[in-house]
Amino acid sequence: MHARIFLIALCQVAAAAAWPGNAGATEPTGYSITGHVPGSGGAWDYAVVDEHSGRLFLAQSGVTVLDLKTNAITTGLVAGKMTHALVPLGDGTLAVDDSQNKVITIFDGASGKVLSTIPTADYNAVSGVHALDAMVLEPKTGLLVAFNGESGLVLLIDVKKASVAGTVSVGGHPEFAAADGAGKVYINVNRGKVSEIVALDIASRKVVKRVPLDGCEEATGLAYDRADQLVLSVCDNGILKAFDAGAERVVASVAVGRGADAVMFDSVRRRAFVAGGEDGTLSVIAVRSNRDIAVLQTLSTQKGTRLGAVDIDSGRVYLPSAKFGPPKPPIPYPTVLPGTFGFLVVAPN
Repeated sequence: MHARIFLIALCQVAAAAAWPGNAGATEPTGYSITGHVPGSGGAWDYAVVDEHSGRLFLAQSGVTVLDLKTNAITTGLVAGKMTHALVPLGDGTLAVDDSQNKVITIFDGASGKVLSTIPTADYNAVSGVHALDAMVLEPKTGLLVAFNGESGLVLLIDVKKASVAGTVSVGGHPEFAAADGAGKVYINVNRGKVSEIVALDIASRKVVKRVPLDGCEEATGLAYDRADQLVLSVCDNGILKAFDAGAERVVASVAVGRGADAVMFDSVRRRAFVAGGEDGTLSVIAVRSNRDIAVLQTLSTQKGTRLGAVDIDSGRVYLPSAKFGPPKPPIPYPTVLPGTFGFLVVAPN
């Protein structure tokens, strides 16, 4: 997963207006950093909140867990080497992938007990740091969709049979992906200096749409807003693109922090969040409709804070953060300084 880090911190604060979204709901007037939960460990990748258990799971050389009620952190719930993506499977279990051994592990979210391991190497020839990277569950087919970010290979995983059910090539370097709930998966794909959104129909195993992202350098994080059929894609050079899947056109281009690695979307409060790792900022974006998308607030966070997860029950956003030192080959990314890792907590006012 992309992880460029550094540059300067900015701070802008703006107010939010009345919200016509959900009946009876109140639009947040703003967000603030309300706490810091200290943890341990080194580099990390994707984070996800499992709403059923009220816990946040983080890929961090295995799996780290944050209890959102008590703030208790469990490091090493599941062992791993170079873990990247985590996916709740809806029944209290989760999947985590490991690019070093090309294995996907299914585990019980409460205990960490490993239920099955799914080897992919026989189908997944190209190795590298991102040989298994992003994953998403496609609910219509029930397949877990995993990506080799080095080769452009998509692996379709039958979790019940603990096996690879098939593969599709989208080419380029896939980053993050999201499912629309109706059979399609949208994927950010980079091809040199060109970035695009690829729509993949999982049942037919065919690419059905390629959407060029003009002005986007290295598309990374992606989220899907089912209410408006919006694909929200963030680019490393500080642009958020909104693609209307119904109208089949890009409907917005919004300036955000540079060096972001995720788009976090709160479907209840209609807010998207982008953590710019280079700028050390969190952009708070109102998504009121496919015609009304705007940055409302920019919080100062910490350089290198580039992703996180949102708890839609409370509206809080959790951002893994740390201080960094120089890279240690062969890994090209900055190293986490011992004793500096933790979660920044951002909450609606």
